[in-house]
Amino acid sequence: MFKNLDIDLLRTFVAIADLGGFAKAGRQLHKTQSAISLQMKRLEAQSGSKLFRKAGRRQLLTESGELLLNYARRILSLNDEAAAALKPDPLQGQIRFGVTQDFADRGLASVLARFADNHPGIRLDVRVNPSCELKREIANGKLDLAVAFQERGDRGDPLGKLQLSWIVPEPFIDIDDRPLKLVLFEPPCVFRDRVINALEKASMSWRVVYTSPSLPGLLAAVEAGLGITARLSHNNSPPVAGLPKLQSVELAVYRNPQATPAPLDALEKITRAHIQNNLQDLV
Repeated sequence: MFKNLDIDLLRTFVAIADLGGFAKAGRQLHKTQSAISLQMKRLEAQSGSKLFRKAGRRQLLTESGELLLNYARRILSLNDEAAAALKPDPLQGQIRFGVTQDFADRGLASVLARFADNHPGIRLDVRVNPSCELKREIANGKLDLAVAFQERGDRGDPLGKLQLSWIVPEPFIDIDDRPLKLVLFEPPCVFRDRVINALEKASMSWRVVYTSPSLPGLLAAVEAGLGITARLSHNNSPPVAGLPKLQSVELAVYRNPQATPAPLDALEKITRAHIQNNLQDLV
């Protein structure tokens, strides 16, 4: 006798595997963790297999779970492809979408995948640039939507605040040395401002020894021991003894008022939901 596997249960199952846990999948799917657990019990009953095993506080896939995951992805892909083919997306056109390197590294892929699934008729032209450049391109009409860090006086629509932490190559840099050697982005830059303001308030002398227009260049200089910098905190990074606490930064969305609003509304909705549901994962 054939068994029918529920599409909604498979979608939740794939979300758990992709996001790394029941709680994160719940935030993404707007369900409670208990509802997610109940769904997985139903899927185990339908499949006749145990899909998860405990490893400390984590739930990992069993061998059967790994096998089902491969099939689940294919089933969902065909299901979504059929649904899209039978109901064409009324939204058409192109969106010029700009993001910072930080968001490109930690959230862009999920946003693009979900948007492409929901709106196959819209082509995205994605550009990764510093926040100041993104906001300038919005003002000049060269971008339609941008996710960038907000500075005082900006008119972006806030998405959430993110904490900064110091990055110190301890084998190379003695933070007691003065002036403190800094590796920073070229101005204008909200991260640069946060670093300098914190040191000035703490009456700590400093000098910029290296500037870069790109994040890879910045991190390479820090790794080489040229100086210290500040980036978004990761997994609640602990403070560095001897250095002042850094003020948080705010991520915001910026829109071109001349662009067609409906496609922008769709992209902003998905972007906003992803950031707000995964804010802790971005820091």
